Amino acid sequence: MQAINEFINFFKNITTEKIIDIAIAIAIIIVFFVASSFLAYGIIKIFKWKSKKKEIKDNSFYKPIKGVIIWIGIYVAILILRLPEDGMAICNKAFRIGVIIILTIGIANIFSSDSKLFKKISKHERIKGNQTLVNFISKIAKAVIYLIGAILVIADLGYDLGGIIAGLGFTGVIVALAAQDIAENLFGGLAIILDKPFVVGDWIETSKYQGSVEDITFRSTRIRTADNTVVTIQNSTLSNEPIVNYARMTSRKYSTTLNLALETNSNVIENVVEKLKFAISNTENVLKDSLSVTLGKIADDGIEIGIFFNTDIVPYNDYLGFCQKINLLILKILESENVKLSYPSQNIYIANKEETVNSNNEKV
Repeated sequence: MQAINEFINFFKNITTEKIIDIAIAIAIIIVFFVASSFLAYGIIKIFKWKSKKKEIKDNSFYKPIKGVIIWIGIYVAILILRLPEDGMAICNKAFRIGVIIILTIGIANIFSSDSKLFKKISKHERIKGNQTLVNFISKIAKAVIYLIGAILVIADLGYDLGGIIAGLGFTGVIVALAAQDIAENLFGGLAIILDKPFVVGDWIETSKYQGSVEDITFRSTRIRTADNTVVTIQNSTLSNEPIVNYARMTSRKYSTTLNLALETNSNVIENVVEKLKFAISNTENVLKDSLSVTLGKIADDGIEIGIFFNTDIVPYNDYLGFCQKINLLILKILESENVKLSYPSQNIYIANKEETVNSNNEKV
């Protein structure tokens, strides 16, 4: 509170000399802001002298160095203002914390999954093609860096980390349980990434949900379902239950049963079967070796013709369009042969009303 009052008094009792100092401070900030890009470029160029301009600006250190230079300019401007002692103490602490935060973010960016470092890592023989593992390592590395940064900030603020940890003694059990939960999810995530039952982009089905995998973190996996909702499932749960991965399918099955009317002529049925075999086998994306069109059985409600085959169309939406194409083809063949499909029927028996009344009036 005293520091705030000193700040207020500083600007309340402003003089011509102070106004000049403020103008100089603003000019210094502008100069450092403008020069930050050139200085950051020059610093990186010293170590990466063969790099081109775009490569230097894309460097992970470019923005952090630029941010530190601007922050130094602000600090120098504050020094010019000659603030009261308590005010300067706050500014010094804010400057140190700001530098820690800027450097933490900058170093964390080095470990981003799309950084130059991780692009090299992703080309390694053991990791090549496993972008999910690259993303997972990136997130763990960034989490560790942010944790170190947070510890440095807390320490600079004057808090005793040992005392804070000791003060958590009465909640030790809760902390232990939380740590156990984190460890279970972490190892569950590692199991998912190393075993690769699915990767980001795959369409999977669990015991409760079905959808496309959007992200795999060290704690959970996000799935976007067919109705566009996002479900988050803990890795410890997901790694211990059966998962159906539709993205790994090499083919999909098509099957249907046609129920022809009982009065359909046997010659017509034979023609229908032959036409169906010919038309379907000559349809694109049908795996001909799997095709089966057979007269199944003669039931009370119709004559069954079973159609079964596999298609190499795997994406679900494309498969639905393919099924529509086959269904229309089948209907056209049936129409060409003037064959109608039967439908389930029911026989309803109505008792004679007079007989029912006489039956109720009988004496036993």
